[in-house]
Amino acid sequence: MFESFTASALRALRRAEGRARARSADSVELIDLAAALADESESRAAALLLEFGLTPEQLLEALGFAIEAPEAEGTDSERSVPIATATRAALGDASSRAKAYDRTQSVGTEHLLASLLAAEETIARQLTDAGLAVAELLRTFDEVAVAESAPIPLASEIPGLELVDPTQAVDLARILDASANRAREGLRVAEDYIRFALDDPLLTRRIKEVRHRLGEAIRGLDQELLLDSRDTRGDVGTHIMTDTEQTRENPRAVLMANFARTGEALRSLEEYSKLLNVWLSGRFEILRYDVYTLEKLTLTALASRKSLADVNLMVLVGGLPTFGDLTWIVGEALAGGAGAIQLREKNLPDRELLRRAREVRILTAQAHARFIMNDRPDLARLAGADAVHLGQEDISIRDARRVVGSGMMIGVSTHERIQLEKAVLEGAGYLGVGPVFASTTKDFDDLAGIGYVRQAAESSRLPWFAIGGINEANLDEVLEAGARKVAVSSAITRAEFPRKAAGALRSRLDAAG
Repeated sequence: MFESFTASALRALRRAEGRARARSADSVELIDLAAALADESESRAAALLLEFGLTPEQLLEALGFAIEAPEAEGTDSERSVPIATATRAALGDASSRAKAYDRTQSVGTEHLLASLLAAEETIARQLTDAGLAVAELLRTFDEVAVAESAPIPLASEIPGLELVDPTQAVDLARILDASANRAREGLRVAEDYIRFALDDPLLTRRIKEVRHRLGEAIRGLDQELLLDSRDTRGDVGTHIMTDTEQTRENPRAVLMANFARTGEALRSLEEYSKLLNVWLSGRFEILRYDVYTLEKLTLTALASRKSLADVNLMVLVGGLPTFGDLTWIVGEALAGGAGAIQLREKNLPDRELLRRAREVRILTAQAHARFIMNDRPDLARLAGADAVHLGQEDISIRDARRVVGSGMMIGVSTHERIQLEKAVLEGAGYLGVGPVFASTTKDFDDLAGIGYVRQAAESSRLPWFAIGGINEANLDEVLEAGARKVAVSSAITRAEFPRKAAGALRSRLDAAG
């Protein structure tokens, strides 16, 4: 993507990473890019900001950034910050803007500025309140882009395409109309599954947004021409059916078929709309990538729900003085009904930790329970764990996936709704929700509390475990807030009779459904 960016635009991206690193962010967000464009004081983006009412210093102040910019170049010792999904989409949009009028044009800071203002309403509103004439800037940007770029070639000048020929125009309209209908229909079928079968609010909202954006993109086509060219009765494809089109094994097969149908239709829209409007083609391309991501998130949720369907009690073990203490506690917890054991050790040498992990793997396998390794994707893979659990300060889901491969589930600790939604959209298989109460095994600066448990219950149907100081005395409060799975530690590991304690918790969780 970045080979067509100007040197100034590339410097802005590096500065955006520096801004993200300075605020200890997990990814480069659009707000970091906005600040970085202000840092590039000699850029065309900075000139546009000044022209429409905002100095770079005022922009940084409006967004809450320090005036002093971080260095554009990072050092080898500094952590790399990945680009957030929304930021990557804006970069793709900037590329489409640059090439809408001239395919040879490089992506400059002005294109980055226009794309982030168009993509992020919150930033646009903040800068508007600070004095930037956002709407006028965007309108003028489009006018300048047309004036400064090469003239748009006429359809008759494009080799192989003569839209002055009515027959060719109708043929193209029929292709676009059929593809638009397939994309809309496929998304609606997938949305129905996510909404009614998966019952997931977050993914339902995401696919609705994609469907609405698809509708807006389709309205960029000539609707009258599409309708006038439609000839369903004369379409030879309506009479040709394969065996696989006639049968569906289960609702999941319907979901998969319609995600595939939507992706294929969007590809057709992307390719054929290039003959009419390159900018519009870019919108279909971004939508296609969004559909691929939604497909992955939906299938991840399905696989996780199936894998953890019978697991409502997870026991975290660690800090036990001897190997024998570990095996005894794990055995008692499993005998009492724990469906998952998470091994969490902070101070053991790697070799000893791996030895313990492999023993826990054996015990959980014998009990048909899940084994989860905390923090360490490398040891999780070596021990044959079912999942690895990551904290907010650990490596990203993407990096962990490169270590553990495609088959292992990845869980993520979350402490607020933003972190929960981010983890879901990055592909987490399950979530930790908390800390709910103060814990005797781990110190927390802040408690998420019961309120966050309620938010999690309303936000996602991805499997999640309430965690943090939960025991038999406060379990009812957690269940009333909407939790159906909990992760505990001292409630079992420090109990006089761990098997009995696990059994009591498991019975109440089973009764809650």
